[in-house]
Amino acid sequence: MKTWPHTKRLAVILTLAGLMGCSRQVAVPESNGTATRVQLPFERVSDKSGMSPTDGFASDGIPPGTEVAVRLLSQVSSEDSRPGDSFQAILEQPLTASGGAIVPQGTPVTGSVLVARASENPNDPGYLRLTLALMVVNGKTVPLHTSSIFVKGSYGKRKPTPIKIAQLENKAGELAAGVGNEASINPKQGDVRFSTGRRLNFRLAQPLHF
Repeated sequence: MKTWPHTKRLAVILTLAGLMGCSRQVAVPESNGTATRVQLPFERVSDKSGMSPTDGFASDGIPPGTEVAVRLLSQVSSEDSRPGDSFQAILEQPLTASGGAIVPQGTPVTGSVLVARASENPNDPGYLRLTLALMVVNGKTVPLHTSSIFVKGSYGKRKPTPIKIAQLENKAGELAAGVGNEASINPKQGDVRFSTGRRLNFRLAQPLHF
């Protein structure tokens, strides 16, 4: 009787085992109709009642570049101002966004003196640099970031103005009575002065939010 080598017998056994395994059917669990289908994210219907993710980037404020016109409530001069001093003003015209008024005319505004230097001599006139710092809207303080205004004084030649004798007599009477202010009549040359009621125009450098 012929005897097969050990390796051949092993190969035959593995082949028979494979055939027997293939003949068996894998049982598939039957669906009873109660399984819940998982909904994919892109199949979901958008919720129109919620907030769009891009709404967080939308701005309802006043954009940069918007003109901010104010009217001074007090005089500002390079002769007596120092850097860091503040001045008061009111909004000359409303600030708007998308065509609607947001900040009304007359809103209190505070400005700041950035640079100030009094005149020393005709070769060294005074100068001022002003900006706006904040405004008060409905009792709330709102920071402002605006452009600045820089003005330098000059020693321009003044033309003599004819004065009548009656005017001289009136002026002499005023001075004798202590009426009038010589500085306001003949202000010091070379300094910059913004008088009360003067309109100044700035522009927003950053968006204004409330």
